[in-house]
Amino acid sequence: MTKVAAFSLAGIRMEQPGDYAADLTALFKELQLDLAVLPAHTSFLLCVASGRLGEALDFSDSFKLFIRKSKEWNREFLQLHSELARANELYLVAGTTVEEEADRFYHTAYCFGPDGEICGRQRQTHLSREERAFGLSRGEELPLFELAGMKTGLIVGTDARHPEVGRIFALQGAGLVAHAGAIIAGPACKTQPAGIWAQVQQNQFWAVEAQLKRTLGGRSFGAQCTVIGPCEITPGFTGYLACETAKTPFAAAELSEPERLRIKSDYPLLELLNPRAYRGRLPELYR
Repeated sequence: MTKVAAFSLAGIRMEQPGDYAADLTALFKELQLDLAVLPAHTSFLLCVASGRLGEALDFSDSFKLFIRKSKEWNREFLQLHSELARANELYLVAGTTVEEEADRFYHTAYCFGPDGEICGRQRQTHLSREERAFGLSRGEELPLFELAGMKTGLIVGTDARHPEVGRIFALQGAGLVAHAGAIIAGPACKTQPAGIWAQVQQNQFWAVEAQLKRTLGGRSFGAQCTVIGPCEITPGFTGYLACETAKTPFAAAELSEPERLRIKSDYPLLELLNPRAYRGRLPELYR
């Protein structure tokens, strides 16, 4: 069994890195996790809450300022989460940050292993109109990495709404995906199942979905953290192993990999695909 949890950061102290680390560590120890997943904009939120961006601005202006300061800030942000992963001996998806490379900026998620080293990194591959206006560039690769014996992929932000992302991971053998998301509070939250939940049912992997539940730059985020599996092996055939509640601002569950593999064997969805449709994107798998 692999114990996993997604955290919304609701109720976590953010003003001081030490308090932030202490609050998360207390939850990690209580839950005895193998994998913890934090939501999108974790780095941005920490930077704003700790006063690194100065006077409070609206979301758009704050994010543009954050992009300019991200290279310097990332040294502290990544070191903080490296230490959290190592101290708690778990895999930690540290939400998202903005990284700079060759004068381009990417919305990126990092995963740290129990040794504190980076074991996975994913750039967002599909950008919204607003994200393009911020000057972000799109990632072009969807790599997998090993996590607790499973091939694992990271899904960043709105990539959850693009089914080709999960399908490409599945065709490469992914057994688990971790999603760092942030959906604006209100009607948009009702469409959340059209993202990662749908990708799980289409591809038969596990998903740990962390959704931000905070206000940032005057913009409120309000979707729900979940742990998702194929409907056939979840309570009531809902597709959910766990969901965040008002009393528990996280979703935690144990993953039974033999059960998932049994369902894949009984009902092998991926074997029903037309290989020619995937040769352009995955020539190494479909020749």
